Amino acid sequence: MRRYKQFLLQLVESCGGLKLLRWHNRLRPQVIMYHRITDAPYTSGLSPIEFEKQINYLRNHFRVVPIETLLQELKTDSLQPYTIAITFDDGHRDFYEYAWPILKKYNLPASLYVTTGFVNGDVWLWPDRLKFVMINSSNKQISIDPLGHLSFEPQKFALSWNLLGDYCLTLTSELREAFINKLALIAGCDVPAQPTAPFFPVTWDQLKEMVADGLDVGSHTVTHPILSGLDYKTITQELVSSAQIINRELGYKVHGICYPNGRLSDINDEVIQCAEQCGYSYGLLARNYPILARSQYLIGRLATNADFNYFKWLLNRHSTEQRQQYFN
Repeated sequence: MRRYKQFLLQLVESCGGLKLLRWHNRLRPQVIMYHRITDAPYTSGLSPIEFEKQINYLRNHFRVVPIETLLQELKTDSLQPYTIAITFDDGHRDFYEYAWPILKKYNLPASLYVTTGFVNGDVWLWPDRLKFVMINSSNKQISIDPLGHLSFEPQKFALSWNLLGDYCLTLTSELREAFINKLALIAGCDVPAQPTAPFFPVTWDQLKEMVADGLDVGSHTVTHPILSGLDYKTITQELVSSAQIINRELGYKVHGICYPNGRLSDINDEVIQCAEQCGYSYGLLARNYPILARSQYLIGRLATNADFNYFKWLLNRHSTEQRQQYFN
């Protein structure tokens, strides 16, 4: 079936189908979401080679602009055809090592939304800590409620990762931390206080260097919590402190907040109100919802795909998800 789909996608492109779709959707803006660019085993992300192919395609077929340019043109009804913006979440070191040199090579702008506690070395990002436990487990066969038996052997690793990751997404920040601590205990894995390879964060000096070269930096909070599970005071601390830290370290005023996890259920009216009051001019989701001028704090993003033919199909088809009503 995979080969059949590949053949169909290639046929659509060879017949001019992608070009026709791209023209049809030329006035619909898109924001692309990346996380990691790395060849490290057991890490979720694109290889540098795959990433460069995608960036080259974007440069040749779309108008790539800073996200604030896209949003301002949308707001003023002056959007140009084929407009797209590139964003990255979290702030791993491989952005500096691999992604930024490729973006510079093709002279394309991008925004990186950093979790400041992660960059400081104060916290792990929970997916990294979870994966560290799985990789370094002394017990490769475990049982944990409510998921039952899991295997961390190479042939079962991806399946167990998907089960654990999906379950953790359903938990509050506190319950998720307790669950991962329990998993580490059962797995016989000691997690160091600071992230280790291949989970290193970018450094502030590296960020300074990239900002001087044109990188846009935004906030991904301080500790990457689920904001909708926090009280208003703690939401404010996460949003204000992260912006202040970025400003202090980079001399850079932050305009955008990228919501951790990024589902509609992970934010609420209080989060949006707080973001606006804290001085952010827009907010990013992690789901491919429509990008609307009236919803600057609910900007949808398209997750990329490692399959290059499917990546091109996603971009040109421009099919967005139906957004449920979560807010007043």
